[in-house]
Amino acid sequence: MLRIDLVRVLRTLVALSLVSRVYAASTFPEYPLNQASDYAVSTQTAGLTIGVKAVENLKDQETYFHTELTPKGFVPVFVVIQNGSSGDSFLFDKTKVTYGPADSSASTPKMGSKAGESLAVAAVPFVGLFAALKIISGVSQVQQNLLKKEMQSTTLSPGTSTHGFLYVPVLKNAPREKTHLRVPITRIGADEAFVLDLVF
Repeated sequence: MLRIDLVRVLRTLVALSLVSRVYAASTFPEYPLNQASDYAVSTQTAGLTIGVKAVENLKDQETYFHTELTPKGFVPVFVVIQNGSSGDSFLFDKTKVTYGPADSSASTPKMGSKAGESLAVAAVPFVGLFAALKIISGVSQVQQNLLKKEMQSTTLSPGTSTHGFLYVPVLKNAPREKTHLRVPITRIGADEAFVLDLVF
């Protein structure tokens, strides 16, 4: 009887250790968060500060996403927006973010543009996540993590901040060219819109 109980206890311990290993493998650490102004690429206007960091290191991508995104044609860009104003609220609408080549004198962005248009007109609307999910199909935990970490549209009240990732398409098997990210922001109540430009 004592031997049977000991076997059951050992089986339970082995099962629990396997479950904890599977759980540990399925968790995704949070990306380190800093003040928006602490990032090497940042800009500020009207009390609003935005900082970005492209996560290009494949080891970091594996750590935070459990997959390498760059070989699949995407670079995750960590974005932090902070409202440092004392009385203004701002609207960040993710659907209005666009990207293109860093050379603003270039006549066209390389992805989906028409010849002769300026960057402001021809910048590609940001739809990277949906394409990334199609490429990374069948791995539901990875997909859920990508969705969870994605930057979301939000209203920034005075003194608040938001952060998350944008998944910017890049050429596969080629050095990444500098990207010009345009982030439109609207001041609530004044219907005043302005664009924060970042090159990384």
